[in-house]
Parts: sequence; C-alpha cells; structure tokens
Amino acid sequence: MRAPIGMRIRNQRKSAGLTQAGLARAVNISASYLNLIESNKRHVGGVLLQKIAEQLGVDLLDLTGESEQRLISELQEAFVDPLLTPLKLGLEDAHRLVAQFPEGARALHTCFRGYLDAEAALHLVSNRLKSDPLFSKLLHQMLSQITAVRSAAEILKNMPDIPADARRSFSTSIYSESVALSDAARTLIARFDQEAEKRATVTPAREVNDLIIGENNFFPDLEAEADRMRSNIGISGPLNEDQAIRSLRSDFGVQVQTSSEATPTQPRRDALFGYDEQERQLWFKSYASRATLRFQAAKKLGELSAGDLLSGMVADGRLSSPEAREMARGALASYLAGALMFPYDSFLVDAEKSSYDLDLLAHRYGASFEQVAHRLVTLRKRGAEGIPFGFLRADPAGYLSKQFPLPGLLMPNSGHACPLWAIYGAFRNPETVTRQVAGFTDGSQYLFVAKASAKRIAAFGDQPVLYAVMLACDIVHADKTVYARNLGVAGTSADTEVGPSCRLCVRQNCAHRQEPMASTRN
Repeated sequence: MRAPIGMRIRNQRKSAGLTQAGLARAVNISASYLNLIESNKRHVGGVLLQKIAEQLGVDLLDLTGESEQRLISELQEAFVDPLLTPLKLGLEDAHRLVAQFPEGARALHTCFRGYLDAEAALHLVSNRLKSDPLFSKLLHQMLSQITAVRSAAEILKNMPDIPADARRSFSTSIYSESVALSDAARTLIARFDQEAEKRATVTPAREVNDLIIGENNFFPDLEAEADRMRSNIGISGPLNEDQAIRSLRSDFGVQVQTSSEATPTQPRRDALFGYDEQERQLWFKSYASRATLRFQAAKKLGELSAGDLLSGMVADGRLSSPEAREMARGALASYLAGALMFPYDSFLVDAEKSSYDLDLLAHRYGASFEQVAHRLVTLRKRGAEGIPFGFLRADPAGYLSKQFPLPGLLMPNSGHACPLWAIYGAFRNPETVTRQVAGFTDGSQYLFVAKASAKRIAAFGDQPVLYAVMLACDIVHADKTVYARNLGVAGTSADTEVGPSCRLCVRQNCAHRQEPMASTRN
C-alpha cells in the first residue's frame, strides 16, 4: 500500500517556498506529473525521489516515511477492530491522518493499544470467573481455609479459659490453615500472571521488532564492532568458520565440538547446536550445515567479544521486560554475526555486481539463502544503501514468524498474509526460487522473491522442518535484480492481483479468500 509520500513532498515544498513548476523543473519532470505525485496518484521512488529530497534539502527518510508506514499499518488494523468498524474508516483515512495530523495518529494508536490491554485484562478475569476449574477450586479452597481460621480465632477469643492443650491445638490449626491459604493465594496470583503474560498485546517479540524497525534495521555500532573484530583477528574479508573457531579457542577458551549422538552436554536429540556455559563448549550435530556452523560460531564469538556493547544496546527504554531484552540481545548478536560474515562495503559491491542473485551470493560467501536475505535487508547505511527490501519468513501452515516491513507494503503484524503471495507458493517447489510481480488495489506493484528450504534431518524417519523466506521490493527497483529478467517489468501488468491479508483485503470476489473482510463482519 502506498505511503503518503506525495503529501510530504507537497508540505516540504511549501515549507521551502518552492512552486510546483520550480521543483518540477529542478528534477526534470513536468509540473503536471509532480502534481499527480503530490496528490498521491502516482508512485515515486528510486533516483527521482532522491533528486526531490536533494532539491528540498531534506533527508530521504523524511519523504519515504518508513516509521509512518508502520503507523499506517497499525492504524489500518485498528480500524478493522469491531470497536471502530462502525466508523467505516479505511486505508486512505489512515494515510490522511498520518500525513496531516501525525501526533494525533500516534495518540490514537497509543489509546488503541491501551484499549487492547484493558480488553485482554477484562477477558482474563471473565474467563477465569466463568470457566477455569482451577480458579473455582482455589476460590473454594481459600474460602474454606478462611472459614477455618476465623472459627478457630473466634473460639480462642470467646473462650478465655480454654485449656492449654486445646489452645495449642487451635493455634496450630490457625497456623497450618494460614500457610495453606497463603499457598493457594500465590497459586492463584501465578495463574493470573501466567495468563496475563500470554495475553499481553505488546509481546517481547513485538517490542524487539519495534526496536529493530525504529533503527531501520541498521546498527552502525555493530558494523564498526565487526570491522574491529576482523582487524584483531587479522583479516579484512568475510569471517569463515575456521577463523571463528580458532578465535573462540584462543581468546575465550571455547571448544567447538561436533557429534552425531546426544551427550550429557547435548541432551536434546532434536537440537542442531547449543552452548554449554559450564564446559565452555559450543556443540553441533554432525549433520549441521557449514552455513549453520559458521553463523553460530560467529554469533558466539560476537557475544563474547562485544558483551558490554550488546548489554548497553539492550538497556533501551523500548524494551520493557527481561524477556524482551534477552530476545533483543540474541537478535543483535545475530546482526553482528551477519556483519562479520558479510562485510558491508564488499558485500554491497558483490550484491550489485551479481544483480542481487541470492543463490550466487550464498555460494560465494558459504552462507544460506536466509542468511543472505537477512544481510540484504540491513544494507541501509546513509549514502551507501542497497535496494530497500522487506523480509518475511513463514512456516508451511502460513504463519509469519519473522518480518521486516517495507514502506508502502502493508504486512500483517502477525498471523498470515495473503495466500497468493509468493512466500506460500514457494512451498510447492522447495529449494527453487519463486518470483512474482504482485499488484495491489491501489495500483502499486512489488517484486516478490521467495524460496522454501528444509533444515537437515538426522536420520530416516525424521520429519524435515520446512520454512520459506521472501524478499520484497518496489517494482521500480526490480530491474536492478536478476529476478526481473524476462519479466518485462517496465509497464507490465502484475502476475498476481493480491492483498495484504484476507482480513484487510478489499477485493470483493477473490476465490482465495479465507475469511470475510473485517468491515463486512457482524
């Protein structure tokens, strides 16, 4: 879905005191075409958008509105909530609100999140009161114990001449019932806390996603740390597994071991790798791929070498819980591993020379398709950007387990995307790249590139773990990639007419619809 870039261009132009004709002349387009852009009726990107930003004297991100696009997506999902559907607000309303009243849009989003939190808490209490047998049992148990304590206390109060043995008996009874009552209360509270954690609307994963998106998935401190680590090791190019293993052993006393069977330090048969802190051992199953070994060795090396840096980065106000900070630490360590394996400048050069051929890059760097895709999404250094890609990962059931958004492309925050997206079609031809020109109802088009893979299995009878990853870019960048060959993307119609997800899609007669549009629900 198109972000309101045109409105931003118009506002910035007026702030700069430029006329439409003057700006159009400066960027070598007609005034009528600029008028269509500013009216948000024509898509703008690539070199033209960079020229407009330069003429207006603003940062490119101020026009692309990557953070605003995230807010637009959030608002659109809020608008289809039963609370707001009577207002019949849609995507264009979200665009106008974010473009013209950004603070109001953020306030609305904050209020809606608060409403979801309150609704979840109300649902929690209602569910416990109505249906949870443990809740009912604990309440009855606590009531019985309170009654027993009160009865014993009343006897002691009202019978001052009670024999000493009887008094001790009643005192012991009060004590034991009080202990049982305390235990029941703690159990009850723990049940509430557990359910509240499961139903929290802002999960640790969501907070980590917000942190990464807020930084545009580019962390200069980690890039600099990767350069420093390679310099200390004595290399200038990509870190390979042998170099990582030697550094782990010599600098941190960590041994790397491979084994085909479970051992005391490798208790789980289904685990592909793990780290034993006490033994200082990083272990892998013998069937782990070289790409996995290399990445995990680089990640562990980064965790040990840059521990203080990672700790400082996760002490961020956007991470509100220990679980979120731990999850963020792992994500940032993975970013550092990618920076070690794919040095930014040389990898960008190789990506451009290969026309972003992910399989070729994976072969050249000894990496997996997913590792290369992850690194391509981080090429956001100011003045040295790669193609802006969005990223998705899904399992065979369609659940989206990872994502990084792309301005203009509405991605569901969780759950499932449109069943027609290439990421799902990739499962029909595993280990083969699937490409697709996807067209949305607003006229925007995107190139989708997806591949499904299976993690290695240990032995006959094991079920392979399938997953698919997908990169998405605006169609204006497609001709820079190998995947545009023979597609004739310039002026072409879309391969597939799609939507963001069934719940958010406005296509009335789609045979692939899995659920009705939110606005049509009773």
